[in-house]
Amino acid sequence: MADTFPGGRDFISEAFKKHLVPSAAIPTLLASLSDATIKQYSTALRSGWSFCKSNQVPLFEPTVQQTLEFLAQKLPDISSFSSLNTLRSAISLVSHNEIGNHPIIRRFCKGVAALKPPHPRYDFIWDPAPVIAKLATIYPYDSIPLKIITWKLVLLLALGTGHRAQTLNFVKLSHISLGDKTLIRIPDRLKTSAPGRPQPLFYFSRFSDCENLCIVRLLERYIHVTRDLRPPSCDRLFISYSKPFKPVSAQSISRWIKLGLGYCGIDTSIFSAHSTRHASTSLAAQKGITSDLIKRAAGWSGESRVFAAFYNRPIINQEDFTKAVLLS
Repeated sequence: MADTFPGGRDFISEAFKKHLVPSAAIPTLLASLSDATIKQYSTALRSGWSFCKSNQVPLFEPTVQQTLEFLAQKLPDISSFSSLNTLRSAISLVSHNEIGNHPIIRRFCKGVAALKPPHPRYDFIWDPAPVIAKLATIYPYDSIPLKIITWKLVLLLALGTGHRAQTLNFVKLSHISLGDKTLIRIPDRLKTSAPGRPQPLFYFSRFSDCENLCIVRLLERYIHVTRDLRPPSCDRLFISYSKPFKPVSAQSISRWIKLGLGYCGIDTSIFSAHSTRHASTSLAAQKGITSDLIKRAAGWSGESRVFAAFYNRPIINQEDFTKAVLLS
């Protein structure tokens, strides 16, 4: 056994080899796992690797007893059933005997679900109205620093679409069709991507009577201001607002959203960047947008109960969703 954990992707590749998967097929199998999934599994697999190394347990063929010992050992550190389910799924992926699907393992997980049931992250959510009112004051753009323009754009996009920072990170200049009816396509693979599920498609109307909250106007300004700053081959919409002006990660966009929320008076010690998803979808629901339209706008499947269970907190047509949130 190696002295150091090789990394999630290499560990999974080695597991496929142990399953006698032909080398030529391994890249295709790995392609079935998104980068986000591999990153999520890597933490779980690192824990499993350490347990196996310390207890002389076969890496890819643990017994039911050994798997239960590992899960029970991790239980105090597991905050929710979803965390345990990630562990179980990761173990099942790399184990030769699909141990994660054994009836006793599944029964254990069911017990954890009873002991640590999933709860919404927030019991209430901030009111978007003061945030939108503050953003409306950031206009006209001629004398506004790029940093503040960037914060406003990521916040308006997050609120106006209900999507994650990861989705915004995949917005590319080549997929933006600017006009009075602006279209943004997101063909890249996302966390919510699945066979048969349409990729995000954003429509934004020009707010002629409310230019200070117009996403189309702000997009045009941002693209103009960053045109001479971005590297020649850079197709990503968002670049850093300080040198060397390179494309940024989803984590940077999350940080900008959080900074923007703080700038607008939201207590970011309580609310994360992802709370924009709660706030915008909850407000859209209060404004009468149907659950089906909210799910489609924010990227949930029609059958998903996530919005009702975790996002619709007290306080489509993509254009209707955006107008309901920003022109409230």
